[in-house]
Amino acid sequence: MMLLIGCALLLQFSYNVSLFEAWKSTELLFVVKPLMTGGQRFLRRVVAGGSGDGGSINKTGKREWVMLVANVNDSHNRTSSSMLSKHSAQNNSQINSTLQPCPLVSPHLLGPIKLILDAPASLHEVEDGLEKIGALPAFAGHWQPSTCLSHDRVAIIIPFRNRDTHLCLFLLNMHPFLQRQLINYSIFVVEQAGQAPFNRAMLFNVGAVEAQKLSGPYDCYVFHDVDLLPEDDRNIYNCPQQPRHMAVAVNKFKYKLPYPTCFGGACALSQKHFEQVNGFSNMFWAWGGEDDEMSKRLTDHGLQISRYPEKIARYHMHKHAQQAINANRFNLLNTAPTRYDKDGLNSLKYTRLALHQNRSFTWMLVKLSGEPENFPQLRGE
Repeated sequence: MMLLIGCALLLQFSYNVSLFEAWKSTELLFVVKPLMTGGQRFLRRVVAGGSGDGGSINKTGKREWVMLVANVNDSHNRTSSSMLSKHSAQNNSQINSTLQPCPLVSPHLLGPIKLILDAPASLHEVEDGLEKIGALPAFAGHWQPSTCLSHDRVAIIIPFRNRDTHLCLFLLNMHPFLQRQLINYSIFVVEQAGQAPFNRAMLFNVGAVEAQKLSGPYDCYVFHDVDLLPEDDRNIYNCPQQPRHMAVAVNKFKYKLPYPTCFGGACALSQKHFEQVNGFSNMFWAWGGEDDEMSKRLTDHGLQISRYPEKIARYHMHKHAQQAINANRFNLLNTAPTRYDKDGLNSLKYTRLALHQNRSFTWMLVKLSGEPENFPQLRGE
């Protein structure tokens, strides 16, 4: 009876009108043990042990996981965050109690790397490919080295809509990339529901909040577009002392920084600095302006933007159709300083509609509040 309940609960995660439409496997890969708590719905190891190798093995040979049950249709609520973060920290303490710190420079780095640019046919193919090379995480897109203690816990936040192929390529390239760096990381894909213009910055805010609630605490975030792939693994995805613009040299811009204040594509921020500036603005619907606003927000708070050299911070950008442009972006940029303290994390409102945690990443579908009604005017149509 318990096994049937576990199957029913597990299958609630396996839907998505786009990304997971073809993901319909009903095989129970591990035993689910229900547990009531005030937190969110997700799976967690019963007994911590090793890195990225799942939970404890039961008598049937299956991994054991705990399902923390709450409402999947969950509006933004931070009240459970501290409890879940404390639980995660205790697990990490048990895992890492006997490990030495990882070397500051990983011995596994290759430097310039050859990217995989042939798109896999499906997410199943992605995970099969990662498993063959030993780079597939055990669960929820989380991995940490088993031989040493990483210096940081990093949440990789990906805003998403209708980019299935790009996501497959991202996962296939990034998991081996990050593991060679000996990074303790988790990948979160935040998909925007509905037909409103894409709000990249607000999805970043949602991803950061949800990451801390689901499996925090994280020391920092890497906010990353799904169509960008780093070309050199010396571009370390760790926590910076100052905010770091990572996508310095992109093929689309002939591997040159477009302008001095650029902060787009991929960037890293510590949890402290992210909260200090109140996160990203929530007001940039459609393409453009949100990364420049964050650049200004950071420097206006006395922070300095750091970068790796162009020869290391090189990225490949996949070709894609231009998104609708935010015709109001310059007005928002000009008035940004008046909104720093009231537009961001403290004004974030959204509803999480669905959550799916599989081996290569955590996916969530969210409904953003405050969608503009004048879509054509906003897009400059």
